[in-house]
Amino acid sequence: MKISYHRRRKIKTRRIALRELINRGIEEPKDLAKELKVTVPTIKRDLEALETMSEEDFTFQKKSTSQQVLEKKDVILRMLDDEEYYTSSGDINISKITSELKTSRATVMSVLNGE
Repeated sequence: MKISYHRRRKIKTRRIALRELINRGIEEPKDLAKELKVTVPTIKRDLEALETMSEEDFTFQKKSTSQQVLEKKDVILRMLDDEEYYTSSGDINISKITSELKTSRATVMSVLNGE
């Protein structure tokens, strides 16, 4: 079953809050459930999930700064000057650029459109 973006974000936020409450010394599932206004089975599921979560799972990805966006656009423009990023028919190989830069197709298209 696929979980929506907003639901995943809500779960992640709740688990971050749960970890902070545990660090403050509240460890009883009943008290944690009362504090976070959820059911005890939900807390128990979250406690099990906390055991397998890495430190990276407790942070949200930050949006890139305007400087990073400009640098990425400069790199894309340099790639467009390189023949290596074109197909044999002369078309731009967008998938190769997106995979190398780990960026979205929309970013590459915005550079192509001059935005």
